[in-house]
Amino acid sequence: MPIFQHLLAWLHKHNYLRLRLVQIFSLALALNLFFGLLFYLTERCAQPELDLLDSIWWSMVTMTTVGYGDLYPQTDIGRFLIAYPCMLFGIAIIGYLLGMAAESIFDHISKKKRGLVQIKKENHIIICNFPNLDKLKRMTAELKLHPAYEHSFFVIVCDSISKLPESLPTDEFGFIYGNPTSEPVLQKANIKAAAGVFILAGDPFNSDADSITFAIASVVELLRQEHHYPFKMVAELIHQENFSLLQKAKVDGIVTPEGLTDCLLAQEFLYPGIHEIITQIISNKVGSQFYILDTKLAGHKVSDIQVAVLKHPANLQVIGIIKRGRTILNPAKDECIEEGDKLIMLAESRRDFSVIEQDILNSNSA
Repeated sequence: MPIFQHLLAWLHKHNYLRLRLVQIFSLALALNLFFGLLFYLTERCAQPELDLLDSIWWSMVTMTTVGYGDLYPQTDIGRFLIAYPCMLFGIAIIGYLLGMAAESIFDHISKKKRGLVQIKKENHIIICNFPNLDKLKRMTAELKLHPAYEHSFFVIVCDSISKLPESLPTDEFGFIYGNPTSEPVLQKANIKAAAGVFILAGDPFNSDADSITFAIASVVELLRQEHHYPFKMVAELIHQENFSLLQKAKVDGIVTPEGLTDCLLAQEFLYPGIHEIITQIISNKVGSQFYILDTKLAGHKVSDIQVAVLKHPANLQVIGIIKRGRTILNPAKDECIEEGDKLIMLAESRRDFSVIEQDILNSNSA
């Protein structure tokens, strides 16, 4: 009975509405019995087969405007002094109940859009801060191109907007109004069940933007460590000089656009077409992408993996490795993979490397 349990929980939370519902249903029941008794007293002579239960049934059918017609008043008193008021009171009560229901629904929708309703979703993505609508749409659209996140629900947490923008569909986006550095606000966004947290730079022209990002990241990391939440966290940095500061918040990834455009402009001048190559690599829309993958190939050399890749029909390349937190692109062929190292691959699908890895392990055990 999950629906009944949800209804009870909702009524328990809304004490005023619960009281009004109890009052109106009590009144409806009392009127049902009252008109049923009056109907029985006035109609029992005209209808000898009529009993009290039949009269109460007639009263309920009449008040709810169902009107089966199996019972009806045959006397003038029954018609005008009993049935007529019974219909009017029934219509009034039903109208009042429908009005309460509509008011409650509209109130809930309004509170949901204004970020005042607890998020119940799981495996959702929390986005702290709201720089602008276009940026948010581009980022979420890119993430949805990945098979693991194509059905993701996104929750915006910020106090710079008063309600969820109308252009964002409510079946894909939620909103919590409040400061992302507040634990109650993050709990309202159901951070414990989130799959990931993005911390965007709220205002790139604000000199304190990176400090605000660091504060949010620190609070989120404290919650993650204290409660062992499994989500990933990525933060956006405005100024490269604050990179080491944000690293102290132990975010899983840091992205900073500072200097990137300048470098791309220079490279595009030297080698026209570089921008298109970079765009294809970092986007899920088309072509191959970079993947950072855990590996079970500890003890193997990079050359062993490269040979296995060349023999495999899938299109992928070993670009580099991450060893003890240090990124090594185009590693030496005799570089040995150690426990805990990660491989940087350029591939059309991350599943292709799983097959190659298993082939290498099988060849060793044969």
